[in-house]
Amino acid sequence: MRVLVIGAEKLGTQVIRQLKKIPEIEMVVAERRERPLAVECGVIDKVDVVAHVTSLNFSEVLERTNPDFVVLARTVQDWEQTETPMGTEYVEGMERELTKFDVAVFPVDGRILGLY
Repeated sequence: MRVLVIGAEKLGTQVIRQLKKIPEIEMVVAERRERPLAVECGVIDKVDVVAHVTSLNFSEVLERTNPDFVVLARTVQDWEQTETPMGTEYVEGMERELTKFDVAVFPVDGRILGLY
C-alpha cells in the first residue's frame, strides 16, 4: 500500500514514525522544505516531493505519487512558517479542500499524539 504523507515537521515526524511500524506501507513524503524535522532527526533520509501542497497543486502531486491514500500531517504552525502567515480559519479551510479530491485523505490531530 502506497501512502502519501503531507508534512514532515513536528506532527509529520510522529506520523511517519507510526507508519514505519507497518512494513506493508510504502511511504512517500511531501514537505515544503528539503530538510524538515523528520530528515534532521533521521526518521527519513529525504523528502520525496519538495512542494507546499495546497488545493492548487494537489492533483499534480497525486499524479506524481499515485498514493492509495493520503495522511495530512501538518499544523497551522507549519503553515505559519511559510512566506505568507495565514489565519487559522483560512488554513483549516485550505486543508479541508484537500479532502474533496477522489483520493482518501486522513487529517491527523497532533493533540492525540501529545504534541499540543
